[in-house]
Amino acid sequence: MKKAVSIVIVNYNGKKLLKAILESLKKSSFRSYETIVVDNNSKDGSQEYIRKNYKKAKLVENMENLGYSGINSAIRHCTGKYIFFLNNDMEIGKDCVSKLVKTIESDKNAVMAAPTLVNFYNKGLKSNGTWASRSFYSGHIKGNGRNIAKEIPYMGVGLIRKDFVDSYGYLFDPDYFIYAEDLDLGLRIRLNGKKILFSPDAVLYHMHAVTSQKSGNAFTTFLMERNSITTFFKIFSLHNIAFLFPYVFGMRIFAMLRDMASLDFSSAFARIKAILWVIFNSRTIYKKRKQTQKFRKAEDSYILKAFTEKYLFRKKFIV
Repeated sequence: MKKAVSIVIVNYNGKKLLKAILESLKKSSFRSYETIVVDNNSKDGSQEYIRKNYKKAKLVENMENLGYSGINSAIRHCTGKYIFFLNNDMEIGKDCVSKLVKTIESDKNAVMAAPTLVNFYNKGLKSNGTWASRSFYSGHIKGNGRNIAKEIPYMGVGLIRKDFVDSYGYLFDPDYFIYAEDLDLGLRIRLNGKKILFSPDAVLYHMHAVTSQKSGNAFTTFLMERNSITTFFKIFSLHNIAFLFPYVFGMRIFAMLRDMASLDFSSAFARIKAILWVIFNSRTIYKKRKQTQKFRKAEDSYILKAFTEKYLFRKKFIV
């Protein structure tokens, strides 16, 4: 029997994490779902663990670590109307899936519904959604129970319409690996004239990048900067690229100066390396831009409504 939701979990050497998320799925009040685990060539026995203990779950095995973008390998295996994409370092609240389905079905222009992220180790820390600046820096909004956004610019996990994903042929840009791939997705949704709705009652407990934090801080900075700048060139019209260019790159210079002032030279170098990567790969980015712009159904003014400078100089809140 065809299920309504395909729940896709990306895993890399997360054998110790898989039980928590898969067992939480069994407690879900929403029952019409299938489970797909995408494994990025783990070396810790994750594949055998899934085969032995969760025989109903589909296991998609990548031959190399493709990062969070490895989730694209699961798309052709998804039979649901919706795809609920997740990291392996999470637990799902009992009513999370049902709340997300209710939210996305409440608005025909909603392509994606995003949950509230709650810190697994400190339940008092939670996200009220996300923000994105015209500088192409972004982050989470600290939850305080007030001013909860109805629409948000992006989220790294959520429920998305499969037909939208199929139109692109991928969920995340396959070249991004990890970081800012979610911002890229969110802005492609806006480019398409659609939106992401925030579902505050749908709760996910997040252990905060237990898998990805093994990467060095400088490498994280490089990927974040490279991918964010690439998205900047992919999304906007040439007019607004020229208009926003001084701000986007000026903020990177400011970030480098801040890094050096705090003696974090590795991060400053990572930002320089990312900019150089963008320059030397301009032809690749141009091709990505041409492909992305084929899906344009909205003016830049609609995309820009998702941006705010309100949180840019505040300390980022991470769950």
